[in-house]
Amino acid sequence: MLRQLQSVGETRGDFVTSAVRSSGARKILDIGCGPGYQLVHLQQCERWGVDMDESMLQIARELDPGAHLVLQTGAELPFDGQSFDAAILSEVIEHVGDDNKDLVINEAHRVLRPGGTFVFTAPYAGAFAWADPLDAKRRLPVLYRLFARLARRAPKTAIEIGHKHISDEEIADLFAGRFVIERQTYSGPITAWLVWLQIAASELRLPVRIVGRLNWLRSWESGIPCPRRLAYNTRLIARRQT
Repeated sequence: MLRQLQSVGETRGDFVTSAVRSSGARKILDIGCGPGYQLVHLQQCERWGVDMDESMLQIARELDPGAHLVLQTGAELPFDGQSFDAAILSEVIEHVGDDNKDLVINEAHRVLRPGGTFVFTAPYAGAFAWADPLDAKRRLPVLYRLFARLARRAPKTAIEIGHKHISDEEIADLFAGRFVIERQTYSGPITAWLVWLQIAASELRLPVRIVGRLNWLRSWESGIPCPRRLAYNTRLIARRQT
């Protein structure tokens, strides 16, 4: 029964790993690779990653010494055109801001070979996008500034960027003339509420094992298929147009 239940959902990492492996890619690029958790599961490939956070790259270097890691923004990649068989942009587009989205997608297109695989995941602008606690700073900037001052916290991204969920219309505009979508899924009907639970558990300093189980549950639930209008996440596989 437990195995059947687990098979209903799919973590984001599992989705990306499966997409890259099934593409047969030999050389891959993870744009916004963070601590390298995705790259380490793709040992059969020549692995490259870029990120603008040096502390995250240092973790990635220790986790996967065989990966090639570069401190760089996704809007200006330091690679020749058509250098990679596959590119990953997973939970990144919501952090770059509206002014940079087109630049990041254009760079992903430029460095991919014709027919190359583009794996993309992002928070989706479904019915519950408003409940995303990570986007509160953009939606409620006055209250967020008050909270940040009282909690003595500084946002990692600008308040006006927030954690904005992406719509199908925006994806279509960004991909036009660059990528053809082969498969797209919508998932995570209760992800927003699980994120709130995670935050509460962390703030209340609950045991690490409880926080860890909540993290696993949220990760698994984020891949449960649901109607588009109820989705909190979207995941897709696309091909670079020639």
